[in-house]
Amino acid sequence: MKRQWIKTKDKIPEEGQKVYYFCDFLGIFRGEYHLEETRVAIGISPHTFISNHGKLDSDEVTYWMPYDHSLRDMIPLPPDYYKVDLSMVDTIIDEVPLLEQQRVFNFTYETAGDI
Repeated sequence: MKRQWIKTKDKIPEEGQKVYYFCDFLGIFRGEYHLEETRVAIGISPHTFISNHGKLDSDEVTYWMPYDHSLRDMIPLPPDYYKVDLSMVDTIIDEVPLLEQQRVFNFTYETAGDI
């Protein structure tokens, strides 16, 4: 199964859908999508992406991908991953060039239960 990132400007997830999402100044997260219509009244995007790390809206999230538990430890990098603003990162990062065919993001995490 080929997994691909979806532009938030092209399509929004279904209400309550579990997703991975990418913010170019914070990175990749795993959480849920929610439509919060009350935010429209104050001029904020009602499309929200929520995880244990906080809430972002569709103005901040550039790409998303459906969460798939069977493939949870391996996801491709988002198309604009290389554009992450490293000046906002407080730690020193060593850059390692990757071949195009090796650009896959692997990560491990602990969870209190399956989402």
